[in-house]
Amino acid sequence: MAAAKNTEKRFDLPGLRRVVMLIVGSILLGIALFSDHGNMQIEGLFFGFLLGGVNWIVLHYLLAKIAGPFAFGRVWCGWACWFGMIFDLLPYPYSRFRRKGVWNRLRYAHFFMSLAVVIGLWFAAGYQDGAHGASGYVWFLVGLIAYYVMGIALAFKLKDNRAFCKYLCPLAVLLKTGSRFSILKIKGTAAKCDSCNVCVERCPMNIRIPDYILKGERVGSTECTLCVTCVNICPTNALSLSVGFDGGGKEHTDFVPPRFFKED
Repeated sequence: MAAAKNTEKRFDLPGLRRVVMLIVGSILLGIALFSDHGNMQIEGLFFGFLLGGVNWIVLHYLLAKIAGPFAFGRVWCGWACWFGMIFDLLPYPYSRFRRKGVWNRLRYAHFFMSLAVVIGLWFAAGYQDGAHGASGYVWFLVGLIAYYVMGIALAFKLKDNRAFCKYLCPLAVLLKTGSRFSILKIKGTAAKCDSCNVCVERCPMNIRIPDYILKGERVGSTECTLCVTCVNICPTNALSLSVGFDGGGKEHTDFVPPRFFKED
């Protein structure tokens, strides 16, 4: 028997999320720009680590990007990121599919290239001012502008608001590790899921959600940003947020373009 459809008009939870993200992201960005907390880009973390001791940059990354995902997954990406808050205002919220191949290795290349640059500057050039002070602030500001430009350009090129998050963001390398074991994840009721794939089509990160639900698993993809678009859009109310303990599992990603889409 097919699951019953819910025809009631729903509260616009994705719209609320964008408003919350814009507010939270703006506050956090303001703090980063107008306080003396240092270079919050990934290079700032590397410089801060090499400096030794506990500083604001290392503490921020430890709490928000390394330890935090073990409890809350990639909620930073879905509700607080000052890059995502802008990208989510662009006109392509549903990319329909994810690119294969080298695209999925770019963020790792970005991460390790940034690490190599910092190590080279530190040990070969004797430059150690990339974390704090005027130099660290300039580094942060230049990186901030570069990420916005790259993210917006990539979104229009690929018709995907979250293209930067999927393919280029080096922070995802850190966030994905803990989010696999996240306590907070999306769960579903298999009996209610009729595999309509509306959740897959609307998922900003192109996760094949029914592949988890129909196996009785929580959504263990490390790409999930807990934006809860799937929960809000599911016509049979099969999905919800949940608290539990598991180790994630296989990544189920939608790489198949719609039939009407012609890839460049």
